[in-house]
Amino acid sequence: MDARAPYQNWTLLMSSENYGQSSYEAGIAEVDHKTSHGLGLHANYTWAKNISDAQGSDAPTVFASEEAYAVEVANRFDIKADRGNVVATPRNRALISGTYQLPFGQGRAFNGNRLVNGALGGWDVSTVSTLQSGQWLTPTTSPAFDQSNTGMAVRSGGGAILRPDCGYGNPYKSSGRGMFFNPGAFAETPAGAGRFGNCGVGVLQGPNMMDVNSGLAKNVTLHDNYKLRFEATFTNVLNRSNYAPPQTNISNTATFGALTSVLPQGLGGNRTGQLALRLDF
Repeated sequence: MDARAPYQNWTLLMSSENYGQSSYEAGIAEVDHKTSHGLGLHANYTWAKNISDAQGSDAPTVFASEEAYAVEVANRFDIKADRGNVVATPRNRALISGTYQLPFGQGRAFNGNRLVNGALGGWDVSTVSTLQSGQWLTPTTSPAFDQSNTGMAVRSGGGAILRPDCGYGNPYKSSGRGMFFNPGAFAETPAGAGRFGNCGVGVLQGPNMMDVNSGLAKNVTLHDNYKLRFEATFTNVLNRSNYAPPQTNISNTATFGALTSVLPQGLGGNRTGQLALRLDF
């Protein structure tokens, strides 16, 4: 118990107040090609800037819940200190979906003999691809390094999170293999500073993501009433390593900025494939 506290029977006093502002700006470009000559395509690109000081945390990792209640922040007298990029709104995002019928085979532009049509005819390819910039991240540190004289180490159980000092170099200059952030760009707040760390919310950007999902299908007419369809579908067909956001607690020197895991399957994770054969009659 802090002897300076006027009410010694209370260790933590919390109040609920209606604070917070946000600003969202975006530009969208779209290309839509209606199916013609075997090609159908839709592509869109979004540039977005989503800024808020109402993300429900001093270091948010997900969209704030509309039902969030009694979430403690480090400094209720300076809510603007928590103003920054909204964690799950990427600055750049492109989505491309399309199908293309290869122009070979019966009923298509190039109709060859039975052997050629059997090998090359009837094939369709498709894709649903996503490319986006990384998730917004916030550097944090242990409450044990608090220099604000507000008892963060005691009250951190309520949800308040401490941020360190920034501005000591390029945070993206890797200091070793598998390191996405440069630990030397951050520092604990100097002893006796009497303030919180100056790092802002969402000042770091995690790894980019490129997820190309693709499909390949072939239709074969066996008889007037019998048709065979072969399909092969793949997620992350390029098998690109889309890394999950690294840890951002600078006091954990062994894990800060390290790329240790990839995104889950279906969301940019490892390549998966599926084969199917269907007979219609």
